[in-house]
Amino acid sequence: MASPTFALEEMGWRAFQQLCHTILREVLDQTVVSFLDNNDGGRDGAFSGRWIPTTATDLQGEFVVQCKHSARAGHNLERSELDEEFPKAARLASEGRCDVYVLMTNAGVTGNTDATLRRELTSLGVKHALILGSTWINQTIAESSRLRRLVPRLYGLGDLTQILDARAYRQARAVLDAMRTDLAKLVLTGTYSRAAKALEDNGFVLLLGAPATGKTTIAAQLALGAADDFDTAVVKLDTIADLQNRWNPDERQLFWLDDAFGATQFDRSLARLWTIATPRVAAAVYAGGVFVLTSRDYVFHAAREHLKPGAFPLINESQIIVDAGDLTLDERRQILYNHLRHGRQSNSFLRTIQPHLELAASDVGFTPELARRLADPLFTKKLDLGSESAVLSFFDRPAEFLHDVMSGLDRDARAALGLIFINHNWLPSPINLADRDQDLLNRLGSHLGGATDALAALAGSLVQNVKRDDGHGWVFSHPTMVDAYADLLRTPELLHQLIAGCPLDVLLREITCGDVGLKGSLVIPTTLYDSVLERLNEPLPEGDGGWQARSLRTTFLSTRCDRQFLGRWLAEDPARLHRLEEPGLMLEGDSDNELVARLNEFGLYPDDLRVEFARSLIDYCLTGEDPAVLWNGKLRSVLTGDEKEELRARVRDELLSNLPAAIQKCTEWWSSDRNPEEAVQPLRDLVYHLPREFPEDAFVARATKKLDSMLDDWVARQDYEEADVGGHHGLGHADAGDQAELVGSGRSVFDDLVVGRGGD
Repeated sequence: MASPTFALEEMGWRAFQQLCHTILREVLDQTVVSFLDNNDGGRDGAFSGRWIPTTATDLQGEFVVQCKHSARAGHNLERSELDEEFPKAARLASEGRCDVYVLMTNAGVTGNTDATLRRELTSLGVKHALILGSTWINQTIAESSRLRRLVPRLYGLGDLTQILDARAYRQARAVLDAMRTDLAKLVLTGTYSRAAKALEDNGFVLLLGAPATGKTTIAAQLALGAADDFDTAVVKLDTIADLQNRWNPDERQLFWLDDAFGATQFDRSLARLWTIATPRVAAAVYAGGVFVLTSRDYVFHAAREHLKPGAFPLINESQIIVDAGDLTLDERRQILYNHLRHGRQSNSFLRTIQPHLELAASDVGFTPELARRLADPLFTKKLDLGSESAVLSFFDRPAEFLHDVMSGLDRDARAALGLIFINHNWLPSPINLADRDQDLLNRLGSHLGGATDALAALAGSLVQNVKRDDGHGWVFSHPTMVDAYADLLRTPELLHQLIAGCPLDVLLREITCGDVGLKGSLVIPTTLYDSVLERLNEPLPEGDGGWQARSLRTTFLSTRCDRQFLGRWLAEDPARLHRLEEPGLMLEGDSDNELVARLNEFGLYPDDLRVEFARSLIDYCLTGEDPAVLWNGKLRSVLTGDEKEELRARVRDELLSNLPAAIQKCTEWWSSDRNPEEAVQPLRDLVYHLPREFPEDAFVARATKKLDSMLDDWVARQDYEEADVGGHHGLGHADAGDQAELVGSGRSVFDDLVVGRGGD
């Protein structure tokens, strides 16, 4: 089979120069010094030493590297293209700074051209000339999975079925479907390098950032590189609860979870799933699995107080902040170049805005997602191309531009987006309308044919058609599209349609009944409370789905409803209070417990029930069965001041004075087919929190240390066969030096933006 070829002509001259330096550094093991564009002295790079590029050649001395990029596909290098370089080579040779001249080009090099260039360069005093053309560079890329991982954009410039072996290609499908058409636009950034290092060191990375800053793209780069370079199975999770059925301790796996704690706002039910799944996540990491998570920064900050750092500190230690402000100017330029080069704008559009692109890349509002939108005509219909201020305003006021786009859609397009929205960002294709889907179309004045045509017209801009394990489906192109569509529903005329037609699980994650301070939520007025109550009374699904649906409804009540709504909910059925009389175990994983705390906060939980509930919380703590009331603020709020003091005193005097009894009670339900660490997790949490609850208490410090040691001994006695962790993760990482810094004030990155590009 022929060696794969890569469309290197589409890279741009700057990115090709970076690729050449990465090849020399990573593949050929040469430490190359790169030079600024306006002061390179005829050298794009240089190094001194010895190099044996082939078994028949031994080159040593002072090396000069020159890169020649062609934006024309299939172009063969001509001697005249080096006219400006020959005098520079002669000068460098006369100064003793050019024993070997290395020319790297993506153009084809014929035998005659190779011989001509070698003769001319040696006649100028160069001892050896090495011409590395497109054939050599393509073969080098094809043979080095590490190089492809370090320059992930290469995945988008070649035929992946040739680049990856069959198994790696199958594993990479989750990545490829998520990235859709963006592979050719990837740029290796410093954030990616830091994330790769965190993954190597900890087996866990959490990518945090504002919307549209490239979190998912970086996650996909990490996953695709792992599938290619390390034969790692990529498993894309919808929620962390999926880990239970997807983790295989005998297989090398990378788990990728986008929006881990909520898509556009904090979802308490997802945080509760993390509470339950934490021991399994820790076990998977210890067994060699790796995790890549993304979250909007404000969502994670809201979720953080509900997570358990004592049980799984990596979630706090492995955060990588994805901040558009952290991008270097060169990274911004290359991101903007790549999106425009591979975007849908006409060449005339590109030529018109080209003078403004340097300023656009340096604008404080620049993000990768906005660069993508600038490359799409749908988002620039109202852009004044001739005005520098208008181009900059595109980055400074993105919400206004997106809102204008959404508002300008016809009824069929709005209905098409609505179908995706109410189906939780996954509309199976071909579309099979459920009753709620048809109801939405009727309310928005559309029909199936019109919505289907609109989806096809919006593909690549606002929506994408992707493939998952269960088939093809339509999704929003970016999570910010969900935000923008939700804004369209923030009117009295449409809000009742949202309540009636939206799937209940989506609805309960998007709305609040009253303003409870949740950023980005749709606030339902009191006039529509009865409509929400009616939806809450819908029958629960059967099986495991029923438990999750009930937990979601309870979480909605405890976190997204004001006192007036909860009062109406209780008035519908007073017996609901008696179903909340006793705390459910595990305390932090049972949504009913948090609902009790919320009702108590609003004075809606009778004191006689509260007294018994508080007594049970204290008893669970003192026996060691589940001491979460000691540190969980919601649970602790159920206790009066006197009860809190009683709890502290009895923990010190009773629990810590009889540690064997606590361990026995905590582990009495453990069975030998489970990891024993799961059984002792409540007491591991206690070990973490005791020093914080009793600072500078010598007795508590000694007891805590003893408890930790006793837990280790108990786990060791269970004869649990731990997974072999040999070699740990082995994913490697790209150091900051993998990307050459080539920023200068001379030639612009955007010089060849339109050269060799099809179109007008």
